[in-house]
Amino acid sequence: MVLGATGGIHQLFDLFLNGMILGAIYVLLALGLNVILGLIGVINFAHAAFYMLGAYLTLSFAPHIGFLPAVAAAAVLIGLLGMATEVSVIRPLYKRIPEHALLLTFGLTLVAEQAVRWHWGDYAESFDPPSFLSGGFSPGGFTFPAYRLFVVGATAVVVGLVWLLLNRTSLGLVIRAGVLDAEMVGALGINVPLTFTLTFGLGSLLAGLGGAMVGPVAGLNPNMATSIIILAFVVVVIGGLGSFWGSVVGALLVGVFQSVLVYWWSPATELVPFLLMAGLLLVRPRGLFGVEGVFE
Repeated sequence: MVLGATGGIHQLFDLFLNGMILGAIYVLLALGLNVILGLIGVINFAHAAFYMLGAYLTLSFAPHIGFLPAVAAAAVLIGLLGMATEVSVIRPLYKRIPEHALLLTFGLTLVAEQAVRWHWGDYAESFDPPSFLSGGFSPGGFTFPAYRLFVVGATAVVVGLVWLLLNRTSLGLVIRAGVLDAEMVGALGINVPLTFTLTFGLGSLLAGLGGAMVGPVAGLNPNMATSIIILAFVVVVIGGLGSFWGSVVGALLVGVFQSVLVYWWSPATELVPFLLMAGLLLVRPRGLFGVEGVFE
């Protein structure tokens, strides 16, 4: 194989770009999961259900209100659904062992999958990008599909906004303080349960947003929740539990390695995330950027 050949370079570049798109979707999914797991401590298997529902809601909304409004509406609705879930079924489990929340949220994922099958059917759905994002740019002989650039750009903007929210606003300060010492924050008159509800809603919104944008990249199917949730946890472990930037870097690494290594090794898509995790945990048990008790 001669990688210097023009065809090989173009193919590798295309695979790298595909990996960045996958990585961008993983960023939203893993970041939302890490926000909930790192700040509240809930092992939320229903995160994948929110991701799936965000995709299907966008599919239903887009013909009526347009693609971008559909993405925004789906993400907001999933955020609200996440808040309602936290208040109704997650909050009573905070003082129980973590396995109770894990089993409950896993059950919610199965319920959501059956609801999707009942309403949208058992078969996969294709979802073309909107016409204004269906073209591309070709500088220097390389092609940049417009929708892929949109996904990467939108993810970068969302990551920046979430970081600012958590690190530069009063709400972010309250969230971080409530995680470190909920009793003290409550003694200061701050509504800690509401803070946890908003945090759960933020994580759910990010999952819904990732699902809303994945349709034109990978299509939709009723199994997409169960097939993605383990990968999301793997990305969080690779980046480091409680690490904001670990979620970002870990997701991009997994996406790019999955895509590019297929050029040499066809099983890479399935095995690479787990091999990366296993190799990393041998030398860094807390992941790339994991720091106990800190989310930054």
